[in-house]
Amino acid sequence: MEKIVLYGKGGIGKSTVAANLSAVYAKNGKKVIHIGCDPKHDSSSLLIGQRRVKTVIKELFSTPSNQVKREQIIMPGVYGIDCVEAGGPEPGVGCGGRGITRMFEALDDLDVLAKGAYEVAVFDVLGDVVCGGFAAPLRSGYAEKIFIVTSEEVMSLYAANNICKAVKRYEPNGVVLGGLIANIRDTGDDASAVERFAKTIQTQVVAVIGRDPIFREAERRLMPLIDLAPDHKVSKVFQDLADRILALDVKKCSSPKPLDDDAFDEFVERHHGNAV
Repeated sequence: MEKIVLYGKGGIGKSTVAANLSAVYAKNGKKVIHIGCDPKHDSSSLLIGQRRVKTVIKELFSTPSNQVKREQIIMPGVYGIDCVEAGGPEPGVGCGGRGITRMFEALDDLDVLAKGAYEVAVFDVLGDVVCGGFAAPLRSGYAEKIFIVTSEEVMSLYAANNICKAVKRYEPNGVVLGGLIANIRDTGDDASAVERFAKTIQTQVVAVIGRDPIFREAERRLMPLIDLAPDHKVSKVFQDLADRILALDVKKCSSPKPLDDDAFDEFVERHHGNAV
């Protein structure tokens, strides 16, 4: 099973990227499970066609211990995708990272990710890996190919650098950094800042996604791009990215070289411009 994990700073677009990748894989005939690892539980919205979703945490709290069933936590999505959302506590109460850890425990208990059940698993994970719960896919051995969604903005690159530190820490578990996905935020900007950062930490940029109104339309209509506009240039970017991820040989992936805080500040000062 391909185990693909997308990390990134909150609000950077990783859920959009993850959902569209899942849709591409499923439309291409793969059996896919899409797992949202974020307390705000919106990763599956484009795939199930609604914003209100059921979450693992809510089901665990509303069902007597050890009686939760698979159908309670799995939501059907387009092209036969199985969708799971961790969810979490109410804002300001409890630990979101613990909710993610509890979700993985439930997946294990129900044997959801049993060998042969799926061909592709896509995990969408909030990039706040300072909290150990958000590093659960790395620590627990669920992940293999890690991709970081980042923009050209300084704080997004800063978060990407921190995520690289977590990936490097858990490399003994079999995870590799496949590269960066540049999700450009400013109209007219390019991926040069992300390209420079990738070169600095010794990884690659595997895709560049430009800012485009089609994303807002897809979110409004709750549809993946390959349904809304299959021939659009952005849909083709996602198809190419999906193919590139599957073709990636983990044995050829080099270890990233994340920067310490001083080195990151020097990088920003040296590469000033629209972003860095």
